[in-house]
Amino acid sequence: MLKQGILRWILKQWKLWLGLIISVVAVWFVLRDIDFKQVGEAFGNLNWWLFGLSFIPYFISLFLKVTRWQLLFHPGPRIRLYRLWATLMISYLFNTVLPARLGEVVRGYALSRSEKIGTVRVLSTILLEKILDVMTMFIFLVALLPFLNLDDGLKKAGFIMGGVFVSAFIVCMLMAAYRPQAEKLVGWFIRPLPENLRTKLMSFLNEVLDVVVLLLNFKVSLNLWAQSFLEWVLVVLNYMMIAWALNLPLTFEQAMVLMIALNLGMAVPSAPGYIGVFEALVVAALSPFYPDQKSLVISMGFLLHIGGFLPVILMGAYCTFREGVSVDKLTQAAEPETTLPEPTPVASPPPADQLPTVKTR
Repeated sequence: MLKQGILRWILKQWKLWLGLIISVVAVWFVLRDIDFKQVGEAFGNLNWWLFGLSFIPYFISLFLKVTRWQLLFHPGPRIRLYRLWATLMISYLFNTVLPARLGEVVRGYALSRSEKIGTVRVLSTILLEKILDVMTMFIFLVALLPFLNLDDGLKKAGFIMGGVFVSAFIVCMLMAAYRPQAEKLVGWFIRPLPENLRTKLMSFLNEVLDVVVLLLNFKVSLNLWAQSFLEWVLVVLNYMMIAWALNLPLTFEQAMVLMIALNLGMAVPSAPGYIGVFEALVVAALSPFYPDQKSLVISMGFLLHIGGFLPVILMGAYCTFREGVSVDKLTQAAEPETTLPEPTPVASPPPADQLPTVKTR
């Protein structure tokens, strides 16, 4: 009986165990053949002034993320920036330190309770935020690929992948603009499918179109896209300044590739804090550009990880304490069906009755 209980618990926590295994493999990948002496020298020669200045674009990008999130509630109530900032920091804390990555669920639930807004409404803004982020990154990727010194096969794959995402987004925009006709057309195509599956597909389509329709407002859409592009340019600038502080001559194009790899790569399950996986993504993204400087690239991975996660963890801990957020039942919410998919922006929000209990003042 005890063995069966243990087996059920292990199966229930499969995502956690998978993440731990992937993190262990990633740590091995990063640390194999590493010259720790060179890593120590890289940190010893670090330009601390430049490293400190790199936090200026870092914090501005976070602020732009908050102002953009505020705009995503248009034409609803204008939520205070501090409230959005505190909720975002809390979500970063939970995303980083908890194995199930409950940050986005906590963000939606906590804000809906503190501002008396429907949970689905809040989660829809987070979904649109993901769509904007992924689309911005792929637009950058398609624009920069011709200027990158990469294998032709990699460039072709990047163009295909970027083209597919951009095309899918344009199709979604057209469907939102001509919604009745789009629903009728999709309904005709899925007629052969079972009724239960047809209902789910149409429900998913409606949720996506409900979110995308905001981008049909020209003034709001222009503001959102401008903030999205500027936000990610500042993130790239942050990466470049950290690399320069380590005497790694990272270019804008290379930093953009690194940014895309890190953000899309967060879909991979990992141990809490993305241990190992984060550094492995840095190595995988920059090794083609610096094949003979692995120790310096790994040093940058360590520095990016610490500099990128430690500030939001500390601010998240402070905001959690200040806002009186309770995590007494968060472990019960670590089920696969209660969380939003991490980086892909085309998932339907979880129903409100499956969200974790978070108390706010």
